[in-house]
Amino acid sequence: MPNIARNSFWAMPGTLLSIAISIGFVFSAAMTVLAMMQPHYAERLVLEQDRVLLYDTKRQAVGELAPPVAVDDTPIRPEPGDLTPDPDVIDSYDAQARFFARQDAFARWLAEPGQDTVPVIGDGRLRTQIPLTPSRSLPFEFWLQILVGFAIFVVSAWIWALQPRALANRLFGIAGAGVWISATTAALYSTRWLALPSSLFVPLSAMNVFGAMTYGVAMICLFLIYPVRMIPNRLLAVVAAFFGGWFLLGQFDALGSPANEGPLLTATEMLAILLLVAVQFFRSRKKPLERAAIRWVGVSTLIGSGLFICTVVIPVLLGLEPLIGQSYAFAFFLIVHLGVAFGLRRNALFQSERWAIGMFRAVSFGLLLIAVDIALITLLGSISSAAVLTMLLLLPFFYLPWRGLVQRWLLGNRRIEDLLEEVAHIALIGDVEQRVQQWRGIFEKAFSPLQIDTVGPGASAKVDILEDGIALQLPAVIDCPALLVRYKNSGTRLFQERDRQLATRLIDLASSLKRQQEAFKQGVSTERSRISRDLHDDLSARLVSGLMLEDPGELKAVLRASLAEVRTIVSTEEGGSGQLVDILADSRAEAAERLEAAGIELSWPVADISGHMSPQSQKALASVLREIVTNVVKHSGAGRLSVRTRLENARLYLVASDDGANFNGTLKQGNGLKNMRARLAAIDGYFDFDGEAGSGFRVSINVPVIS
Repeated sequence: MPNIARNSFWAMPGTLLSIAISIGFVFSAAMTVLAMMQPHYAERLVLEQDRVLLYDTKRQAVGELAPPVAVDDTPIRPEPGDLTPDPDVIDSYDAQARFFARQDAFARWLAEPGQDTVPVIGDGRLRTQIPLTPSRSLPFEFWLQILVGFAIFVVSAWIWALQPRALANRLFGIAGAGVWISATTAALYSTRWLALPSSLFVPLSAMNVFGAMTYGVAMICLFLIYPVRMIPNRLLAVVAAFFGGWFLLGQFDALGSPANEGPLLTATEMLAILLLVAVQFFRSRKKPLERAAIRWVGVSTLIGSGLFICTVVIPVLLGLEPLIGQSYAFAFFLIVHLGVAFGLRRNALFQSERWAIGMFRAVSFGLLLIAVDIALITLLGSISSAAVLTMLLLLPFFYLPWRGLVQRWLLGNRRIEDLLEEVAHIALIGDVEQRVQQWRGIFEKAFSPLQIDTVGPGASAKVDILEDGIALQLPAVIDCPALLVRYKNSGTRLFQERDRQLATRLIDLASSLKRQQEAFKQGVSTERSRISRDLHDDLSARLVSGLMLEDPGELKAVLRASLAEVRTIVSTEEGGSGQLVDILADSRAEAAERLEAAGIELSWPVADISGHMSPQSQKALASVLREIVTNVVKHSGAGRLSVRTRLENARLYLVASDDGANFNGTLKQGNGLKNMRARLAAIDGYFDFDGEAGSGFRVSINVPVIS
């Protein structure tokens, strides 16, 4: 068990990464200490018109550096070639040998005890000794290369530590180590003050070329197997042997010139990497996951490697000075390395793919507009003033709209508003089959998938990205089944977090609209039921009473009251709360009038009851009491109706009983009883009824009262 635990500990990603970072830190620190041991001065040496000038600490030119040393009794004047940052750019092996010999001579002079002045020829051609200011700080270019190399090494170590047995991750780790070695060694000799001894310079230069070669071999092998495997593993050794042999021949000066060593080797590897990226992009055209990886990796590789080739490699091969210094060129490898890292780390693809496309479009758009702007400025500078004025007048109508069109095309501006409008339309479609069909169409327009399948019961209730981004699962909504959308953009893209957010937004909108539609329908149904109850309980009760009147004057009064009741039913305005004693008094008076017209006696003692009732409760109580009286008049055959009320615990208790003989003992609920129960339930009231055949019927209610 202890051995197993120990082995597991050493195999943990955190442990592997810590070990790798420690090794990288120690090596980088050692190179830094070695650099600080070399002579450095606050004064700078600058190339100007084929002369080496000395600049003082105030950045003022002091004069041309005079011959400080002699070889075979011949003074050696510092030449621009002595400040060459990389010996691989020298034309021939003889010139390179001469360069290292001069470096040895200058290095011995700098190492002499008490060396604190340097001879300078001023404007008057007078030779003077200028004191030098020793400096313990290293140039910015040194730290840039050290930090870039270490950052690349850490990124590659991180990816390798996550899956140390995966071949792609191993190759990526080797590539990062190669850049780190190349950048760290170059940092030391490319930022020397004047010279390094060849005993140090030559091995550092060889390590620099070895690191660059290692990086290229590892990246070529990586793109031969990732993301689509193109050759078996055993053939990868052929690639390593080829470029390894190239490197060894260069160390024995067997390639014709130094430029055929590092520069040509690096250019060949870079071109091979770019070619393999293009092949991988073609081979992954029907594999969305692999296409997403190579898209990000390819964009970063094209940008980083392309910039390095154009600014450093090609000028050197043409015998020209690099467009930027080697110290800054290493930053291009950081772009490539970060891109490949995101590509290998598949769980970052959902976010990184968006940045890959955004970066590519931004670069393309910027380069296109810069080219057009330069052409336009050149054109304006070569034509007459009248033509310039004409062009300026035409710009707002033609050129600027064209720029906007190109920008929308490159940035892929999606009209989300159109999708939201269609969702609003679909949510209100009544036919379920038509709604399902158009709901599928929404996601066809949004994602252009190759396949949309229906998911059975048990699907997730939220939007999920499945199968490493190949599929997007949508929950059931608005009576439409759950869907599984696969292969975005005809199989060329993966689903990303922003796609999940868009689908969630569409689904939430559809659900909200559907709920609002159902609430509207429920409101309409509730209002219709209320009007139906009011017509049955209130209006019909008054009309029934009117049928029993023979006096025309009294009949007109009932009809007028009925019209007022109609206006009350259809009115949408609500009054304020009312006194309970007044509400009961009004109901008692109305009941007495109606019962007297029907020849029925009313016994309803006035009780000392206080409290208030809301408008809804008032309406419900009055309607229920009116319906009770109506039932007594129409159905009971009673000669007497008794009503008793009491107030207890903020509730009004009311019992109405008659002595009618028409009740047959069957407790069957008609519309009147159902409406009374529904009205009271709506205001948190209670309703019950019972009776005995031939001896009367009793209704019991209680409703809340506001104290």
